[in-house]
Amino acid sequence: MENPKLPNRKSLRLKGYDYASTGYYFITIDARKHLCLFGTIKDGKMYPNKLGEIIAEEWEFTSERRRNVKLHEYVVMPNHFHALVEIRYSENKSNIAGEYKAPSQTLSSIVRGFKGAVTSKNNSLNLGNENGVWHTSFNDQVIRNNQHLINVKNYINDNVKNWKH
Repeated sequence: MENPKLPNRKSLRLKGYDYASTGYYFITIDARKHLCLFGTIKDGKMYPNKLGEIIAEEWEFTSERRRNVKLHEYVVMPNHFHALVEIRYSENKSNIAGEYKAPSQTLSSIVRGFKGAVTSKNNSLNLGNENGVWHTSFNDQVIRNNQHLINVKNYINDNVKNWKH
């Protein structure tokens, strides 16, 4: 049942896809209002501020919290974060879409935990982002083949040098 007082947001996830399935995922998480909260780029080099450093630290800690997750390329940009994440094995009983999904092991829960950890550290350190760190949602691409994987890796690795803002 829809609530007319709430905004009607369209889901960014693939309908019917089991986001706890094994595979590679490319994620992009934007800063609140696309503000440059995470650092600056000068002369083709990213200079993260304290919040940008926290983002990198918390992302690297993600695979320690979730043993079925392997982290690949990632980059902290001034106003967003890109990462390639691999779910190595599924916590879904039979890995059949539509059946039981371990909610704590889906891509959305991985991102939610990461965003929450960054926000918590931001708040505890009083870094001046009282109105929030992150945009509400995140974008993802399910990596479909090896060429797509190569393209995403190159995109992430070249993101700083291609920065235009």
